[in-house]
This record gives sequence, C-alpha cells and structure tokens, in this order.
Amino acid sequence: MGGQRLYDRWSRNLPALRAMYALVFLGRGSTFRRRSVAALDVDRGERVLELGCGPGNSFGRLREAVGHEGVVVGVDYSEGMVRRARNRVDERGWENVHVVRADATRPGIAPGTFDAAYAAMSLSAMPDPEAAVGAAAAALREDGRFTVLDARPFQPLPLSLLNPLVVPLFARLTDWDHETDVPGAIRERFESATVRGDNAGTIYVASGSGPRC
Repeated sequence: MGGQRLYDRWSRNLPALRAMYALVFLGRGSTFRRRSVAALDVDRGERVLELGCGPGNSFGRLREAVGHEGVVVGVDYSEGMVRRARNRVDERGWENVHVVRADATRPGIAPGTFDAAYAAMSLSAMPDPEAAVGAAAAALREDGRFTVLDARPFQPLPLSLLNPLVVPLFARLTDWDHETDVPGAIRERFESATVRGDNAGTIYVASGSGPRC
C-alpha cells in the first residue's frame, strides 16, 4: 500500500494510531515531543514549517513556542491527514496555524521563508527522506534550524533481538524504512548537527543549524 493511501486509512482511525505510537514511545511520547520542540529553540514571532504534520499532533506545542506573533505551517501529502489537521486548527481557532497538502520533498515554498523546520515521526516513512531534509534546508533562512523526532531499530542487546519482529511489523504499519539515515542527511545539509537517543536508542532527536543550500 502506498504511503498516501496508508495514512489516509490511519486518518480514519486516529485512536489506533495513537495507541501504536504510545507503544513505540513506551508511553513517553509527550516527553519526547516536548524535548524535540525545545531542541528547535524557537523564539516568539518566528515562522516554523512542519514536514509530515499528520493530524497536527505537534501544532499546539509549536504554536505555543512561536506565540500569537508567529506562524506555523504544516505540510502533509495525505488528504485524510490534512483534513484532520485542518479540523484541529479550526476547532481551536488557531488563526496563525496553516495546513497545506504537498509533497515534503517539493513543498512549493520560496527559499529562506522559515526560521525553523520540524518533523516528528514522519521522515523515515517518506519515500525520499534525504530530499525532504534538503527541502527543509532550502526553506530556511541562513541561520535556520531543523529538528527531527524519529525512530530506528533497537541498538543494544538484548532488546536488539526484537528487531527481526519489530522492524517488519512497523514497516508494514507505517511505511517505516529502518535503513534511512536521517541524522546523516542532516549532517550533510547543515553546518552543525547533534543527535540524542533514548528508549534503548530507538527514539532520537536530531537537530541541525545553518543550512547548506
């Protein structure tokens, strides 16, 4: 099943999607999302782009960071997820949060438009995550920042023994490509980069600053 159709289906069953991510995060999803937004180091009044925004799970934290003076723009390719995200925005009356249906590798954004970019549990499920990192870099100002919250297989023993079961299961459920080197792509496209791992190395926050365009 293609990524768009897969996530259109998930958009019709968000409780199941939340339950799956609760398992992935081992119940610490709120903590990891908060840490990743904090790593983005957003100031009030800034403009933030979110790639693969899904139903808008991160909008509240991003909007709180930019304040009423800033702007948040979420991009997703799934029509169902875009609909869910727009409903969330409308229900909460967030006038400075906007949702666009677009391919994250070709979002149609003028270079240097945003101060920061963000992606949560989305890049490793994209067909070309390296191109998405490049698109994020191109959309940023010369001092812009990019932060990614994502997952990789368990690193240490004995949990790594679960990878033959976990990896194909989540690849089928989410289009996850466990071989994707998102941190490496960030190191290649940004002047400086950091990576912090947690949950036995399976959850990481990778950040870059100073896009190379």
